[in-house]
Amino acid sequence: MENEKDIENSNSMKSLYLGRTLLMLTHVLVIWGLYTTSFYENSQLSILYYLRAFTFCFWVLLSTCQIRTSFSDPGEVRQKSVPIKLQLVHEMYNRKCKKCNSWKPPRGHHCKRCNKCIFKMDHHCEWVNNCVGALNQKYFVLFLFYLLLYIFTLLSIHTIGICDYCMKSKRKILPMLMTITTTKCQIFSILLFSFFFIIFVSQMIWDQISAIIDNQTVIESRQGKFGRQQSFMNNFKQVFGDQDWYHWFLPTQPKLKLNYAELVYAEELINQGTQYLEDIIYDQTNPASIHFAEYMFDNYSKQK
Repeated sequence: MENEKDIENSNSMKSLYLGRTLLMLTHVLVIWGLYTTSFYENSQLSILYYLRAFTFCFWVLLSTCQIRTSFSDPGEVRQKSVPIKLQLVHEMYNRKCKKCNSWKPPRGHHCKRCNKCIFKMDHHCEWVNNCVGALNQKYFVLFLFYLLLYIFTLLSIHTIGICDYCMKSKRKILPMLMTITTTKCQIFSILLFSFFFIIFVSQMIWDQISAIIDNQTVIESRQGKFGRQQSFMNNFKQVFGDQDWYHWFLPTQPKLKLNYAELVYAEELINQGTQYLEDIIYDQTNPASIHFAEYMFDNYSKQK
C-alpha cells in the first residue's frame, strides 16, 4: 500500500510540474506570437492595424479564460457522506470513492492527478494544469475558441504583411527567402506553430461541442455512456449558464443549476427510448420531491 501511495504521489508531482511547464509554455508562445505582429508596423495597410487590435483583444480574452480554467474549482465533490434523500432511491447514488473516501455522484469521477472527485469531469488537461469539470468547462471552451480566433488573426497578419512586403520590395521571392535573418526565422517558426495549433485546437473544440450536444464527458464517451438526452440549448446552458447571452462569450462565472443526482445511461437504453429515472424521482414543481440541486448547493461549502 505504501509503495502504491508513493507511486501515486510521484506521478502526481510529475503531472504537476508538467502542467506548470505547459501552462507557462502556452503563455510564452502566445505572447511571442503577439510580438511578431510588430514586424509590420511600418506598413501603410490599415487592415493590419485593425487585425493587430483584434489579436490583442483575443489575447486578453484567451489568457483570462486560461487563468480562470487553471485556478478555478472544476467541481470538486465536497460531500463526504451519501445524501440521506438519495440513499434509498437508487443503488448508483449509494457509492463512495475508494481513493478520497467521499460521496461519488453517478456523474462524478476521481482524478488521479488531482486526487479528488470531480463532478462531470471531462478530462485532466495538462495545458491548463487542472481538471476540466462542471464548474470550469465554460472557461476551457472559451479559451479554445479565442485561441483559435487568435491564431487565425495572427496568420492573417503575417500573410498580408508578407505579401505587402514582397509587392513593395519588388524582389524575387526565392532569393529573398535564401537570405536568413532573425525576423524571417521568427516569422517562419510562428507560422509552423500556428498551423500545428490550428489542427490541435480545432480537434479539441470539436470534442467539446460534441460532448455538449450529447450531454456527456470525454470519460463517459469512452465508456459509451450519456447523460439525459435533451435539447442542445438545455445542454449548452448546463455549461455556459442560464443568463443573458452576452455572458456566454465572456469569462464571467456562469449561473449553473448543477444536478448531482443526474444518472448516466448506456447508448442502447437511449436508443430504445427508455424513460429517464430523473423523471420518476424528481419533480421540480413538487416541493416534496427530492430537490437535489438546492440540497447540494446548501451543503456545498459546509460538508467536508
